[in-house]
Amino acid sequence: MGQRSCGDCGMCCKLMGVEAIGKSPHAWCGHFRKGAGCAIYADRPKACADFSCYWLNAEGLSDEWRPDRARFVLHREEGGRRLIVEVDPAQPQAWLKAPYHATLRDWARRGAAGGLTLNVLVGPRAYEIQGDRDIDLGIVRDMAAKPFAGAAQ
Repeated sequence: MGQRSCGDCGMCCKLMGVEAIGKSPHAWCGHFRKGAGCAIYADRPKACADFSCYWLNAEGLSDEWRPDRARFVLHREEGGRRLIVEVDPAQPQAWLKAPYHATLRDWARRGAAGGLTLNVLVGPRAYEIQGDRDIDLGIVRDMAAKPFAGAAQ
């Protein structure tokens, strides 16, 4: 597989909060332009530069997993021990659709022995996906609070 690029996706520019520029989560960044990308890319905040979209880097994920098509962004935290599925609140059930949910469950099942935790964030609510069930963790973040850098703090 060749090196992937963001193309005109930009879903991270909607879903992620970036404190350095006062960008709230779940609202399009004022610097993102469809078809053109980030207007401040060369001088983007560290949180943006450090963000690593799992779809861009994971082998074996088809184009249907591209964040703007799947309606969620995948990224790793805690040295890769936690996989975060940050869901677009405009499509809160996106992660439950095929083939996503079954694949996420499979990843959770296979990764459990190695200490992988798989969390889904839908607005303020979180779920932990395990190999055999999803656990509703309830409200875990205040969406009215100041912007944050990254998905889960």
